[in-house]
Amino acid sequence: MLYCQEEYVNATKGYRCGNSDVYETFTDNRGELYRAMVKEYGRCVSKIYVDVAGKAKPVGWCFVKRRKYEDCDETYLQEVWVTVHEAPPTKTTQHHYA
Repeated sequence: MLYCQEEYVNATKGYRCGNSDVYETFTDNRGELYRAMVKEYGRCVSKIYVDVAGKAKPVGWCFVKRRKYEDCDETYLQEVWVTVHEAPPTKTTQHHYA
């Protein structure tokens, strides 16, 4: 399965609204995941890249959709930055004994 993480941005006012933890998706197919994200978050406006050994590697997408605020009738542009992962993050525990 693929894993993903989402970052939510209010693009109208220019601030981050929140983010999700890395979670397991319903599929192991990037195309199927992309189509589901378009349906949920709107049109894709960009890819997300990371620098790996001097080359840009695409790791996700940025989607934009007009959303309504929960507490009033005004709307805003919501950007959702979705990064795709092959596995959940590796976590380690380090003990600091006295």
